[in-house]
Amino acid sequence: MSLIVTLYVPEGIVIAGDSRLTLSWKSKTGEVEQINSIPASDSNAKIFSIKNKFGLGTFGAADIKGIPIAGFINQFQEEKVTDETTIEELPKLLLEFFGEKFEYPATNFYTIGYKIEDGISIPHVYHVNVAGKTIKRVNVEGENVYYGANWGGEIEILMRLLNTVKIKQGDDWTDLPDTPIPWNFMTLQDAIDFALYAVRTTIETTRFQQKIKTVGGPIDILVVKPNEDTIWINKKELHGI
Repeated sequence: MSLIVTLYVPEGIVIAGDSRLTLSWKSKTGEVEQINSIPASDSNAKIFSIKNKFGLGTFGAADIKGIPIAGFINQFQEEKVTDETTIEELPKLLLEFFGEKFEYPATNFYTIGYKIEDGISIPHVYHVNVAGKTIKRVNVEGENVYYGANWGGEIEILMRLLNTVKIKQGDDWTDLPDTPIPWNFMTLQDAIDFALYAVRTTIETTRFQQKIKTVGGPIDILVVKPNEDTIWINKKELHGI
């Protein structure tokens, strides 16, 4: 599992994610079957710049036939993406590339970018569910673009923090309501800070929980702005000891 966070605010779009690769397998002792899971790497790439103009994040199944999905992203760009490819076309190309040939793995993507519509740069944010064969634009309601956030993968901690919860008082349960976040007033720096907070808080919380640590390692953050090349805010680099 992973955590990928996208934020779309008036100044630009942010996508962020962790770097942990978790291996899971089943074993059986007698009649008892159990699922085993271990962190295999904290240097797995999940955030990508596509043609220096789009952003892409992946979560869910982290491998295809035993090969980390990051290894296929360059191939995807070379085979499917050209300088003329639009952000509207990118999700369809992902589904086409990773679909039938790889038997529709349980892999998900977010894609982010801008498209000129009536002379104005309009943000586009899509969620691609390969196994479900679905594409959804997540930053529109009806025909209207709105500002906000969307995240996928290991989302339990964020949901507990940001949604309405109940507390028990005697025999009764009382709503402890959430306090709305004014996404439309966020600056781009605010969005970067929130993305970092969201992934880091998930990592630090699971650190103390009695559960599998599926989110961890360095946090990569990519920004897309209108009419500009993609901007890496945080990015893992190869290094020697």
